[in-house]
Amino acid sequence: MLKSIAKVALTVDPIWRASCATWRPLGVSVLMYHRIPPDTEVFPGTAVDQFRQQMRWLRDCCDPIHPDQLQEAAAHPTRWKRPPVLVTFDDGYRDYHDLAYPILAELKITSIVFLATGAIDRQEMIWTDDVNWVVHKTSRPEVRLPWDATQVHRPTHRDARTALGLACKSFLKGIPNQQRLDWLEQLYAELGVHPAHSGLERQMLSWDEVRAASEYTCWGGHTHNHPILSQLDAGPMEDEIRICRERILAETGRAPRYFAYPNGRVQDFNATTQALLARHGFELGFSTIEGLHNRQGDRYAIRRQHTGAANLGEFAMRVLGR
Repeated sequence: MLKSIAKVALTVDPIWRASCATWRPLGVSVLMYHRIPPDTEVFPGTAVDQFRQQMRWLRDCCDPIHPDQLQEAAAHPTRWKRPPVLVTFDDGYRDYHDLAYPILAELKITSIVFLATGAIDRQEMIWTDDVNWVVHKTSRPEVRLPWDATQVHRPTHRDARTALGLACKSFLKGIPNQQRLDWLEQLYAELGVHPAHSGLERQMLSWDEVRAASEYTCWGGHTHNHPILSQLDAGPMEDEIRICRERILAETGRAPRYFAYPNGRVQDFNATTQALLARHGFELGFSTIEGLHNRQGDRYAIRRQHTGAANLGEFAMRVLGR
């Protein structure tokens, strides 16, 4: 109870400022969002009302910065001003245009949206969303994972389906890319459901929507096909980065300067990946490694804060870096 009260108090401006001056590590909070979904049953994310509340609080109590200000803010930190915060989105979902962007535009907050360009070109879901969908739609009472028949799941309720999805994605993210593609097809066969037959409304942004949401958005790269980059050889890795950049330039007229690694853990990118980003004109690379971005931070391994928070007090704790 006391912790809950303390978190609520943290959102009040005078207490927030004092807390930042006393406890907050120096650096920029780079917030990471994915979806702002109207329905979180299959595809989790931040509800639109919660996102609106978070953005209004950021505008009132923090300093939402433009992406171009990130390195300057990290290089010259201070405890006595409102903390700098950068808003980012991964993947390029349609709900960014429909639900998130109007809020950002109203509050004049500029975000970076990292686009998986192949999913936009083909209007197909990203493979991790495919996995979420098939495990929530299967009617099989028992599932044996194709790559390990000793793992038996019984997806008879929501939590069990979520656990099955997490187990599948955890394995598939850690293997070479071609193996991942092969195992995915076997997984769909085991579940008796294929994402090509989902019948879902369009999930990804269209290029027209990208262009329409450009005033308060910087478009960044997120590969073309959303593979785990460290699971590719150098040639295919470069193709993913190069094609992504070329597609964004062709559709928006501006070459992207920022890039986020799919999945973004330490093991999901490497020195080759970072060198390829620099070769193709990307100035910053964003990870999913937790923490604030400060003056000692690697410009090609920028840390970000996850935004999954049950309430505004917990969200403030994330921005505080605690």
